[in-house]
Amino acid sequence: IFGKKVKEDGVISRYIFDKKEKQLIVNNPGEDEICRGCDRYGNCEYLKAIYTTINYDGRVIGVIGVAASTKEQEKLIINNEKAMVNFLDKISNLISTKVHEREMLKQVERYTKMMETVYDNINRGALIVDKNYQIVRANKYILNKLKFENYEIERKNLNEIFPGINLNSKVGDVKKAEYEEYEYEKDETSVNLLYASTPILINNELELILYFFEDYKSAKKFAFSITGQKDCITFKDIIGKDESIVNFKSKVKQISKSDSTVLLIGETGTGKELFARSIHNESHRKNKPFIAINCGAIPDTLIESELFGYEKGSFTGAEKTGKHGKFYLADKGTVFLDEVENMPLYLQQKLLRVIERKEVERIGSIQPLKIDVRFIAATNIDLKSMVDRGEFREDLYHRLNVIPLEIPPLRERGDDVLVLSKFFISKFTKKLNKNIKGLDKDVEKLFQNQFWKGNVRELQNTIEYAVNMENKKYITKDNLPIGFKIQEKEVTNNKIRNLEFLEKNEIKKALDLYGCDEEGIKKAACNLGISRSTIYRRISKYNLKRQLMS
Repeated sequence: IFGKKVKEDGVISRYIFDKKEKQLIVNNPGEDEICRGCDRYGNCEYLKAIYTTINYDGRVIGVIGVAASTKEQEKLIINNEKAMVNFLDKISNLISTKVHEREMLKQVERYTKMMETVYDNINRGALIVDKNYQIVRANKYILNKLKFENYEIERKNLNEIFPGINLNSKVGDVKKAEYEEYEYEKDETSVNLLYASTPILINNELELILYFFEDYKSAKKFAFSITGQKDCITFKDIIGKDESIVNFKSKVKQISKSDSTVLLIGETGTGKELFARSIHNESHRKNKPFIAINCGAIPDTLIESELFGYEKGSFTGAEKTGKHGKFYLADKGTVFLDEVENMPLYLQQKLLRVIERKEVERIGSIQPLKIDVRFIAATNIDLKSMVDRGEFREDLYHRLNVIPLEIPPLRERGDDVLVLSKFFISKFTKKLNKNIKGLDKDVEKLFQNQFWKGNVRELQNTIEYAVNMENKKYITKDNLPIGFKIQEKEVTNNKIRNLEFLEKNEIKKALDLYGCDEEGIKKAACNLGISRSTIYRRISKYNLKRQLMS
């Protein structure tokens, strides 16, 4: 009876499902020994029964059988027992086959649904074409990117949608990430793409081709994020305890959160790029590209194409697909213009446009591209003097000079020279497998009196040299670089370098002694050996009168 549960103590449960018998013939139901244990034993409604299992995937999933409840039916089964057994066996196999087919179809449906979900949700475009390059299927990403509906693109030839695309099933290599460039243009839609394809073979014959498409800008940004950026430098990585550098770091950290243009001013070796990277990594742009451009290191003949990019065929030797410049690739991130004073005058107007309008125009193009970039510039010279001499555009100077920040040189950072020395000694002793504990006392004094023209970079190089040469526990004078020893000889003349400091102090002492009135100033000038007009100029220059009165 359909829907009725099989008896748990019956022969089907005990012999077929429990004992795994494939076939079962019951000659005298209710009296046969195998029926013992059933609650119908001795009182069964059936006279004879034949059962065969229905199997799938190595397990019993059902039972099919015939049972006689009348003498005529019993006689029919007895006379045709062998035929009945064969019939049930064939029906069992047929049902097993149908179950297998149904399960296979369900599995195919599951896999198809799963693949469709993956296909439509991967973060790249995908097109499947047949061997005649007719488009069979396009995923949601590429349809949305190119603003197509599915019906507009299916069954069209690939070259009709992407004119000039490489119709080659082996173009690029998805596994090796070898991509070609393609610029898609339709009406007002213009998208730069990277693409690769891979053949789909069935029985070693080409049946379909899968094309993958990447957004050029996104792909390049990702490439910069994993290959173009150095370690994630923050303000914690900039060593220093002196009040001057601590206050400076605090000020710089404060402006990191904004998008305002920053001009870092500092001598060679003060760490301008470190500060630029720290600003970027403390900002909301930290997960976007940071592109450092040394304006003095790129030849004049290449700098425009490197920064702004160019259209295909815009000049002899240009790449056939054109090229995006670094400004475009930095979209949503930060551009660091180091040695900005070396930017050629003829390009300064274009740079000004990029900063003001947030758009970049490639060589050979009349269509500007919108970008969102924060600019940080750096210089080690007085840009205002260059403006006065006509060597730097004044409007660009004011655009860059929104937040000028002057990095204090090492010689003005007190005992930071010793703090940094300790840090670099630890760094290089580990690297060179040495056991050096620090500087000896003479070298400490020498370092504290040194001018450090190259600032932190010069100190780092000095320590690296000394650690390589030193075999004792402390770095001595004998193992300092030769160039450094020349500076050591000049250190005795250090007072000449600080002449203004000495002059100011001596005038202050004289005024403290004689007073700041007319008579006192006269006596101070006389004892200092300078004229009255000179001492008044010096008092004004050094703002001494206000200091003495305060």
